[in-house]
Amino acid sequence: MPDARLGLADGPFAAELAARSTEPWNSPSAQSTSAQSVRIVPRDAAAAFLAPFPVTTLGDPDLATLLGRLGVRTLGDFAALPAEAVRDRFGAAGSHRHALAGAADATPLRPRTPPPDLERTLELEPPLDRVDQLAFAVRQIADDLVESLVARLLVATAIRIGFRDEHGVESERAWLHPRSFRASEIVDRVRWQLSGETRTLGARADSDRGPGLRSAITRVTIVPDSVDALAHHEPGLWGAAPDERVHHALSRVQSLLGHEAVLTAQRTGGRTLAERGALVPWGDRLVSPRPVGRPWPGALPQPTPGTVFPSRHAVTVLDASGAPVHVDERMRLSAAPAGFAPGAGGAARPVTSWAGPWPLEERWWDIPRRRLLHRLQVVDSAGVAWLLVLEGGSWWAEARYD
Repeated sequence: MPDARLGLADGPFAAELAARSTEPWNSPSAQSTSAQSVRIVPRDAAAAFLAPFPVTTLGDPDLATLLGRLGVRTLGDFAALPAEAVRDRFGAAGSHRHALAGAADATPLRPRTPPPDLERTLELEPPLDRVDQLAFAVRQIADDLVESLVARLLVATAIRIGFRDEHGVESERAWLHPRSFRASEIVDRVRWQLSGETRTLGARADSDRGPGLRSAITRVTIVPDSVDALAHHEPGLWGAAPDERVHHALSRVQSLLGHEAVLTAQRTGGRTLAERGALVPWGDRLVSPRPVGRPWPGALPQPTPGTVFPSRHAVTVLDASGAPVHVDERMRLSAAPAGFAPGAGGAARPVTSWAGPWPLEERWWDIPRRRLLHRLQVVDSAGVAWLLVLEGGSWWAEARYD
């Protein structure tokens, strides 16, 4: 490392300050003077070495300010105070800082083996501005990454792909996988990510070779964000042929039409039915700001409707006299629902039974974002149950109980 320094002392705190008091080995001052990048504090001399340092080196600004007001400005002054008095005045945290100042740090060292460097980087010279060229160039590092993981009995379940263009602009995206990444699937993600950028930024037209990137790419980085044991992803005793065929077919469609061409439904949290479902690309895992397990006061209880309409279906709720039904300020229906008609002027469906309304008010403290709606369950003459919602003076059908 170009700024490496080394300090040796009786404790971790003293050793760190010893290292910081040196010069990096390749710095101009270290090469032009007698300054060195290694400092060794003799045994039992750590307290004397620490004594001249200011109390700010303890990393506690509040404690340093208070000690300064008391006239204690160096670690030696602080270490000279009685340990019992420091504990009574500053508590356990202050007592720990007092031990550091006196080189009595009892924090044990826990050596660890650093994790393997699994990042793969491809420097491109000359830069490439074609998606197909980049995908072909990345194949080698994708193979190398997967083989390196297998050698450690690991697989990647999430990867992060980054690009740097010729102008120094960097972009990055994380990709998830329902099982684990193979090299070909990593290459597909590179292609999809680049294709998404061409759609976002605008493609450079090329009649012979199709769309190209606006700026040529000079570096590609692939990092496994999440790894798992290879044994957890071995096929079962009788194989997993149906699942593999499904995954292969859907991934093939994605490779032809794009990453967002194949969507799957996943549950999310929320108070309304529309908020409790989301479509995500095949292979991705939903990262929702609305977790399913969180309590959602006002949410519709079980059983939930079987069909939730993707868009609002306007309806008119009528009483026995044919007048529209509304909800007053005390959350009461103006009359019992006798029927409801789709749209304006459609044939009314007689209502045989109903329940509600149940109000749902969100962000009542935020006037611009406040939302108030009322839900009503009705059963028509054919025995079909519906969930109707009143919001902003208009009724609409949100879902149907199949």
